[in-house]
Amino acid sequence: MIMAGGQGTRLRPLTSEQPKPMIRIANVPCMEHIVKLLKRHGFTDIAVTLQFMPDEIRDYFGDGSDWGVNIRYSVEDVPAGTAGSVKMAERQLGMEGERLLIISGDALTDVDLGGLLAYHEQKNSEATMVLKSVENPLDFGIVITGEDGRISRFLEKPAWGQVFSDTVNTGIYLLEPSVLEEIPDPEEGEYDFSKDLFPRLLDQGRPLYGMITDAYWEDIGTLEQYASANRDVLDGRVSGIRPPGTRLRENIYVGRRVQVDDEELEGPVVIGDNVRIDEGARISPYSVIGNNVVVSSGAHIERSIVADGTYVGEGAELKDTLVGRSCYIQARARILERSALGDDVIVGEGATIAPEVKVYPHKTVESGASVTQSLIYETMGLRTIFRGGRVSGKFNVDVTPEFVIRLASSFGTTLAPGSIVTLGRDSSAAAQVVKRAMTAALLATGVNVRDLRAAHAGVVRHDVLAGKSSAGCHTRAGEDTDEVEVLFFSSDATPMTESEQRAIEKVFVREEYRRAHEGDIGQLIYPGRAVEQYVERLERAVDRSRVSGGSVVVDFSGGVAGLVASRVFSRLGINAVVMEGFANANVVGGAPRMNLRDGLERVGRIVPTVEAAFGCVVNPTGEQVHFVDDVGEYVPPDVMLACLIRELRPREVVLPINLSSRYAELVEGYGGSVQYARTGMGNVAIRAAQRGADLGGLEDGQYIFPAFLPAPDCFMTLARALELFRDRPLSKVRREFGGSFGNVVRKRLECPWSAKGRVMRGLAERFGGDPDAILTEGVKLMVDGGWVLMLPDPDNPLFYVYAEADDGGRPEELMQDYVRLVRELIESGD
Repeated sequence: MIMAGGQGTRLRPLTSEQPKPMIRIANVPCMEHIVKLLKRHGFTDIAVTLQFMPDEIRDYFGDGSDWGVNIRYSVEDVPAGTAGSVKMAERQLGMEGERLLIISGDALTDVDLGGLLAYHEQKNSEATMVLKSVENPLDFGIVITGEDGRISRFLEKPAWGQVFSDTVNTGIYLLEPSVLEEIPDPEEGEYDFSKDLFPRLLDQGRPLYGMITDAYWEDIGTLEQYASANRDVLDGRVSGIRPPGTRLRENIYVGRRVQVDDEELEGPVVIGDNVRIDEGARISPYSVIGNNVVVSSGAHIERSIVADGTYVGEGAELKDTLVGRSCYIQARARILERSALGDDVIVGEGATIAPEVKVYPHKTVESGASVTQSLIYETMGLRTIFRGGRVSGKFNVDVTPEFVIRLASSFGTTLAPGSIVTLGRDSSAAAQVVKRAMTAALLATGVNVRDLRAAHAGVVRHDVLAGKSSAGCHTRAGEDTDEVEVLFFSSDATPMTESEQRAIEKVFVREEYRRAHEGDIGQLIYPGRAVEQYVERLERAVDRSRVSGGSVVVDFSGGVAGLVASRVFSRLGINAVVMEGFANANVVGGAPRMNLRDGLERVGRIVPTVEAAFGCVVNPTGEQVHFVDDVGEYVPPDVMLACLIRELRPREVVLPINLSSRYAELVEGYGGSVQYARTGMGNVAIRAAQRGADLGGLEDGQYIFPAFLPAPDCFMTLARALELFRDRPLSKVRREFGGSFGNVVRKRLECPWSAKGRVMRGLAERFGGDPDAILTEGVKLMVDGGWVLMLPDPDNPLFYVYAEADDGGRPEELMQDYVRLVRELIESGD
């Protein structure tokens, strides 16, 4: 059964007007390669599941007799999921009780299907899937098997810290009738193999096996993968596939009725039928020219794929590009690297399509125009648009107004029309520009905007959590003076989840935004009591009797959190000496800058003078809080976290997995428990909110009290600290822990992106059977004398090894063997 219902959204504009299985690889539809593969291995009774543009596939393949097979079709009117569509076809075509081979019609492979059948029968398996090792497994479903090939675990589209194998699910399955019986009626809703059926069978202990193959397999999910697959065929890397046409000389294939001076062809190239290449035109290596194409004199095509019926004018230049069907590239036009044109595009004389630009079908580019609008974010790269629920980069370099409009349009498109988004910003001019661009784009998608103007992130989060909106964003200056960042909040005010980020990225890549018209355009709302409601919520979360009359000294580092300070301290009855606040919400200027050392020294001098319970310096974001005790001495954040745990005695605490185990000992000593989260504030915040924990914390001055907000907030941190340390001096509590807490050390290793999957697979193979291994993120081992954590960096080509030794031990010695192991795994592919 060939799965051929995909729309190929990530391959647009090439698939805007044709189904993904019909895109041509070396001038042959992708699905035709699969049909020929099945025929070579003796599979001649073929069913095809269709959904998007089904007639184009049926009209091309007919009953399959031209290929020596019998093809029948099942059309899916309503999405039923991968397994559901197979069940639907099974019923429609009377295939109940049959053993089925499932294969994708839009991937390219030369896998040994006969070998798969023999493996399946040898293992007495109910379901066998073909697995393949890939360099970057993030976009695939990862499958972990034992030494005998039996599947032990599935993980759909993981983060790097969850990549315990680089063997991925290719979508090729051999299934017994007993497995197909487990698929529910398609009318009950979507049902997938990898998300639903296979995990269910695994839970039941059914025999599921994975056959790891060294054969060629390419998931043609992106434009880059599509171009790569064509080059692989030209290089002869795919067994059983020979480009169509007559082979003139090594790696040059020419179709019927072609007019060309073959001296102008430099292989490997493929030229389709009825092609005319005029004298003086050049076709350079790794080019594929479709049927009925004209290439005029002086034109140069290099590493490009040009689909049927396209005309390339005199002196035109196509370099590493993809061109759809029936396009008209006029004289001296330039189509540059990694760009893509849909069908029936006209590019005017002398026009330039810049690198990375996509032009959708039926568009006309005027003569002399320079099209540069698409993929302006290239310096950031698609996989790093989001980092922990936020987008950041240099203002007007990475984060330009054009980029922000695309980002916000994508965000708005993922929300229902008429939804409400709360926006806020800090005092920097860059943040204001970004917020205004976001406002315009969101309104244009039919989303309403609650503009809080200058407000720290806590006020925005509260507005979302209070039900005023279904999502939120906060724009603010980054750590670098030239940087700006945009925080995204989900409907529960937690940082945006990875699945929500992927949904936005999907729209961003497709550039298919919802457009609102008159009557549907969003409304801009300026709420009147957002700050007051935030303060009221804070008052309900704090024990006023324990803080009223207490004294603190605070430096807000010029951040907008200072706008709320007077109202918060007045409502709670706190006597606060504010060193550097923020007084005017209407003033926009440079990004607030923080000098932590100077701020701590200044606050430390004043605290004893005014007999304050403590002092603190608040980061301009209003999230990180650095403390000095009642005698003016700095309390390091790791020690401060221990002090909070010591006095709060929480029932449950959420901590990232790379923190000292002494925190767990401290919590458990008071009858509490620790839940570990993946590293990063966003992951800790989401976990703490899900668990309803009393406290979540990092060792950088960010403390989360989910009873108030599912994120760090300086005012809640200050109030809770005053409850705990007003009567019991902080200086006395911190003496119990010395100058630092725990004994964790870290080793940083350079690790190419292409090696990360290999490293994680090697670690999983070596330690996956250890019942004490913790696989929350990376691999954490409890070893004699302490623990070791091996963890990939999600955003950079780096790998970390953490270690902590028991009392008196040396963590550097503890980690030596594991550092060596990770380094060997990194270098094993060189």
